[in-house]
Formats: sequence, C-alpha cells, structure tokens
Amino acid sequence: MTRATRRGLLAALGVALPVLVGIGYSAMASVGMTGPGPGEAGPARLLRVLGEPAVWAGVGWSLWIATASTALAAAGAVLLAMLFRGPAAGDRAARLLAVLPLPIPHIVAAVAGLLLLTQSGLLARVLAALGLLRDPAQMPALVYDRWGIGLILILAWKEFAFLALVALSVVATRGKQLEEVARTLGAKPPAVFRRVTWPLLWRGMMPAVVAVFVFVASTYEAFAVLAPSDPLALQLLTLERYTDADLTRRGDAFVLVLVGMAVSLLAVAAHEWARTSWDRYEP
Repeated sequence: MTRATRRGLLAALGVALPVLVGIGYSAMASVGMTGPGPGEAGPARLLRVLGEPAVWAGVGWSLWIATASTALAAAGAVLLAMLFRGPAAGDRAARLLAVLPLPIPHIVAAVAGLLLLTQSGLLARVLAALGLLRDPAQMPALVYDRWGIGLILILAWKEFAFLALVALSVVATRGKQLEEVARTLGAKPPAVFRRVTWPLLWRGMMPAVVAVFVFVASTYEAFAVLAPSDPLALQLLTLERYTDADLTRRGDAFVLVLVGMAVSLLAVAAHEWARTSWDRYEP
C-alpha cells in the first residue's frame, strides 16, 4: 500500500468516523445497551419496533414521497437541459430561473408551499377571484393529504434546481461532441437523444439523483410543515419517539434511525450495482 493510498484511507475514515460512531451508538441503544429508557440488553426493543405496522407505514410513505419528488425533479431537469441548452438569451434566462431556488432553505420552501397550496392559500384565492372556483374552500386538499401532493410538488421544485444544474453541466461538458459525431454518421434527432444524450444524462445525473432521494427520504423540515399525521412519516415518527414523555419509548427512536440508515445504504448500493453493470459493458 502506497503512502498516498494510506493517506486517502485515513482521510476517508476521518470523514466517515462521525457516521460510524452514530451508527454504533444507535445499534447499541436499539438493543438496550445504552441510551435513554431502562431495560435489559437484548433484541426485544428492536423486534417490537420492527413489528409495528405504523413504522412500516411511515417508511413506505416517506419512500413514496422521496421517489415521486425525485422522479419529478429529475424529469424536469432533463427536459430543461434538452430544451434550453443553447446560447440564446431566452435559454440563458431559463437556466438562470431554474437554479434560483438552489440557495433557498427547505424550511422557507415548505412555509411558502403552505401559504400557496392550502385551501385558504394564495392559489385558492386567485382561482376563486378568476371564477375558476366558487370559493377558496373548493380547492383540492394539497396539504396534509394522505398522498402528499403538496409536499411532493414543493420538494420536487426545490430539488429540481440542483438536478438542473447537474444536467446542464453534463450536457455542456460531455454531450455536444458526441451528438455531433452521431449526427455526422447519419443519426436522426430521436436516435441521437435515445442513444447518446439520454445515456449520458442518466449516467451523469445518477449520483445526484441518488443523493437527492436519500436527502428527501431523511429530511425533516418540509415533512414537519406539510406532511399529514396519518400515516406519520418516518422522520416525524422518529422525533415523536425520541421526545416521548415515556422514557421506555425514547429508545425506539434509535431503531428508527437504523431503519432510515438502511434505506439510504440500499439506495447507494443500488447505484453502485448499476454503475458496475454499466462499466462492465464499456470497451
């Protein structure tokens, strides 16, 4: 092992150490070896929490929100990169507007969504003023609804800016020359997109898409503002258990932390498997 390799491993260990310590503490607390709440060490707490239907309902709901919002944001980013990639002033303005939400905090975006999408919010009042609704109360429930439509829209809008920035960078740095070669060889525009642009975009965006999915599946602010109480999302359920007045239930939060960590690790593992499969077919 070279010195550079050892330094790289030490740097990686330094970055990962806080996460590893957190996972280790959560694992010990989930079996009663440490953490709040009395109890004997053993798998009883772990098995009890994993056997609760509310936990898996929360996991499924959080995954639904993360999947839908990430898919919408990724689709919008690809569309933007294809339609507004030129040097014209209109294209530049569209790219600028697309990335403007990037520095906005998620809590600000969530509160803005609450003010905009509720049945007494700005959108409902505008539609009622235009005569499209008899009164604002006729606005479909987009906030605190079981499908999480408002939450999905806000998260997709917020994460779209980041994915759009990645998509535009991929197209600008990798796509132009290969597309010109394909057109020179006689490929029609649909074939150029299917065989050149789309594979480049998807492979270039995949790490960012996975990062957005993991972030949305574990973020708290937007869920706290816009999510319903039934089913209770995994993030909100974790905090509820950790702040429970009953100390015997506070340790349940560490089991839920491990569940959330497992979801994130599975997403990263799926990306690595896909990347390895792609690399296998490269010349």
